[in-house]
Amino acid sequence: MRKILESDSVRTLFQPIVSISRRTVFAVEALSRGFDPETHETVPPALLFGNAGGTLRRDLDRLCRERALETFSPVHKQNPALIMSMNVDVSTLEESTSGNHALMKTARAAGIQPHNVIIELVESAATNLPALLHFVNYYRRRGFIIALDDVGAGHSNLDRIPLLKPDVLKLDRSLISGVHNHFHKLEVVRCLVRLAARIGALVVAEGVETPEEALCVLDCGIDLHQGFLYAVPETPSPTYRSALRMVDEVASGHQARSTRRVSGEYERSAARDAVMLSLCMRLSDASLETLDVELARCIDEGPDLECLYVLDMRGKQVSGTICDPAVLMRSRRILYAPAEAGADHSLKDYYIPIRAGLRHFVTRPYISLASGNRCMTHVRVFRHDPTGSDLILCADMAAGSNDSGCCNEF
Repeated sequence: MRKILESDSVRTLFQPIVSISRRTVFAVEALSRGFDPETHETVPPALLFGNAGGTLRRDLDRLCRERALETFSPVHKQNPALIMSMNVDVSTLEESTSGNHALMKTARAAGIQPHNVIIELVESAATNLPALLHFVNYYRRRGFIIALDDVGAGHSNLDRIPLLKPDVLKLDRSLISGVHNHFHKLEVVRCLVRLAARIGALVVAEGVETPEEALCVLDCGIDLHQGFLYAVPETPSPTYRSALRMVDEVASGHQARSTRRVSGEYERSAARDAVMLSLCMRLSDASLETLDVELARCIDEGPDLECLYVLDMRGKQVSGTICDPAVLMRSRRILYAPAEAGADHSLKDYYIPIRAGLRHFVTRPYISLASGNRCMTHVRVFRHDPTGSDLILCADMAAGSNDSGCCNEF
């Protein structure tokens, strides 16, 4: 380690961060590689930093930053709009050094403007929170872009987000890997995307390695991608042609798939509306006493129907909940059970729009309290002739993979 530091035996590779919607390279991340000054054998990053501690680690971190900015300097001159993202080892931050101008001086010497530099932080690695906050505030005021790296990893602390107010959230590869086949990962990614939109931060998906992952995170609203699908870390390139070719393929695949999905959603919506209208017509003549019998006859009306129940206009359930027994989760009956007649639904997401004046409504996918399955509740007001009043038919319909906005096509 000392030989590497004394001989400045560190080189910088760049991996592009691409924008699919703009079909361009948005930024490059600087990745440091050490090499033995005698044998010139490459030292992997984990080994390079794993063997460094104390002042040795701080000196290595500073050397990597200096080399990254020096390497980026000629690239920046060719493309002044390009941004470079680089890691700062926050575990070495101390209050006496967190605002010592070292990074600012190095950037100025390389002729790089602060707004062209993203500082990546793994905030959970910081042992001195006041020093971290001082560092972030100091460099943000001077125009640098602040990013949180490895968001969603096991050690990531979400409570630091409101403290550090990052400009960029980089979602860890552990979340992105296989996201198209993992519902719970997908929902976490969607939540983080919504959080970023609310706080005004950009989102980068790290570790994108397959077209399916790329398309899925695009569906979630993540436009900025980084990973082996587009390019491996390499020496600076003025064009990144191969990365941009893959960007074009992903963009075209996303456009075609989105068109098919919208068309399919329209067809499914029309079919489900037809089922709801048919059910309402059948229930309109049934007496209150025979509603359950009629609902039981209707449960096989559509292939997606899981549960049927009827409310009055105050949100009170006036029928039982009739469920397809094949969909009920026997092993989790303590958590999930169909509501009984008389239950109050006035605070449910599917009732409030009706209360506000709508005649029909469809919820987003959620976990049904009746069955424990992922469903969408369709509600429609109908005229009940025997009582001369309006009632509300509620139908829990299975939410499939197409309703999640993510599937395995490319």
